Amino acid sequence: MIEDFNELTPIYREKYRLTVLPKWRKKLVILKMLLLEIIFLIQVTFRTIKSILFYFFTHKKGYVIKDIKYGPNDRNQCDIYIPPSSNYLLNNKKDLPVVIFMHGGSWGFGHKLQYILLGKKLSERGIVTMVINYRLTPKGNIDDMLEDIDIATSFCYENIGNYGGDKNKIYLMGHSAGGHIISQYVVVNYSKPIDNEGNIKKRVPLSGVFPLSAPLHINDHFLFETKRGLEHISPMRPAMKGPKYFDQYSPSAVLEKIKDKSIRDDRLSTPFPSFYILHGTDDATVPISSSTKFFSILMRKLANPTARNLFLKAYPKIKHIDLIFNICDDNLIIERNIFNGIEDDDDNIGNVQSILNDIINIIKY
Repeated sequence: MIEDFNELTPIYREKYRLTVLPKWRKKLVILKMLLLEIIFLIQVTFRTIKSILFYFFTHKKGYVIKDIKYGPNDRNQCDIYIPPSSNYLLNNKKDLPVVIFMHGGSWGFGHKLQYILLGKKLSERGIVTMVINYRLTPKGNIDDMLEDIDIATSFCYENIGNYGGDKNKIYLMGHSAGGHIISQYVVVNYSKPIDNEGNIKKRVPLSGVFPLSAPLHINDHFLFETKRGLEHISPMRPAMKGPKYFDQYSPSAVLEKIKDKSIRDDRLSTPFPSFYILHGTDDATVPISSSTKFFSILMRKLANPTARNLFLKAYPKIKHIDLIFNICDDNLIIERNIFNGIEDDDDNIGNVQSILNDIINIIKY
């Protein structure tokens, strides 16, 4: 058992006692993970080559801006992918939607260069995409990560016009741990009541938030990692500063403490943004129940929930990393109003599963 398990709340402490695996089974789990990691590295070889070629050689000159410092810390760097069709270097338009993307990696791993193809795909579809690095455990903790997304969002708002982006059309997107961080950031900082607005730090207006396959309740995810035999080696526990802070850094738990029907008052200068929650049904790393639970809580807390400000979509047969690969490998262009049904007479197109096109059309409509 972990040495600080007594810091868990009584209910989760007892669940942990009943769930924890013996040491011999955990050793088998780690061995299995190492073998799967070797297979995974072999599988991504082709994508890695494609990423290197695009990033260093084949992209349109001036439309991938690398290693921009967005803050004072070593990891505060980003790459900005600019739609090659925008001709932003030749005109003064600043009207393109913007996505700030936070990578996953269990709060302890990951790098912006792993998401070159995601930046490429989104920019090809007309979205200025800012892929960021941020501080990771053990050198940083969740407070540092939340500070980094705050700094990155402010930097984007103040500077994205230089790259053709519209500062009033900013979306946050994050996969896995990155999805948790952006959700926690928004739930804490954009759900303040109207009568306290004068005491709130002025926030950047956000058009929407995309948590992709994100662990949104840390206590629940800790138990899930325990079932997998990973709670000892997962960076999540130190990143959250120990079990006693799990609820404090769980977007679902934070929402539960907010009065029902009290979120999203459009009189606020920066109202609570729309949430577009995407998850694969076959995700064995972060179960889809994480997203459905968050969605159901947010449904109760929003003052006026509609499909345009709260949206959940589950993708059949999609696993954890498959959701990102699906975006990076997608060459389809499908015009559909995802809120009102598919606006295309071709039933075959209507049945196509395309996460990239869903994202594009959520932003478009």
